[in-house]
Amino acid sequence: MADDTSLPGPGTRVKTESAPLDFPEVYRREMPLLVRFVMKHGARPQEAVDAAQEAFATAYPVWESIRFPARWLRTVATRLYFRTKLREDLPGELPETGAEFHLPTNIQLSEQEREVYAALSALPPRQRQVMAWFYDRYTVGEIAEELGVTEAAVRQNLHRARVTLKAHLSGRGGAR
Repeated sequence: MADDTSLPGPGTRVKTESAPLDFPEVYRREMPLLVRFVMKHGARPQEAVDAAQEAFATAYPVWESIRFPARWLRTVATRLYFRTKLREDLPGELPETGAEFHLPTNIQLSEQEREVYAALSALPPRQRQVMAWFYDRYTVGEIAEELGVTEAAVRQNLHRARVTLKAHLSGRGGAR
């Protein structure tokens, strides 16, 4: 699979070669994609923005040593999100989730995207992780390496997640 270095669209990756990349340029191109990636793991929009911002802040002082920025940022941002979520998930009353969120102007979700994110959040955690990486156009091998599992496990989780998502979305009229 060739790396795409053109202007990003949904699912476009930052060049993953070892050549140094300009931090502001990567930030501009990757930030909206990184926020969506964290949202695919179940984060609300503001939680995803916070995790993505913190990942970039963590990357900045060590930028020259990062070989694969898109992968590095995704790994760090999801870890930050889950670490924050663990601290917040204390017993007690659940927070209201019906409130409207304020997204950066460059991240607008269509109704269909909202349905997909809702369906993703209903998946088991490992399937949700695998789908998030897959939607961002990573190969089965790259996903396996990143998550520390076998390629067979990635393929199995992809298959199960697709079946579940198809059933969920076709029941709502979202996938055909």
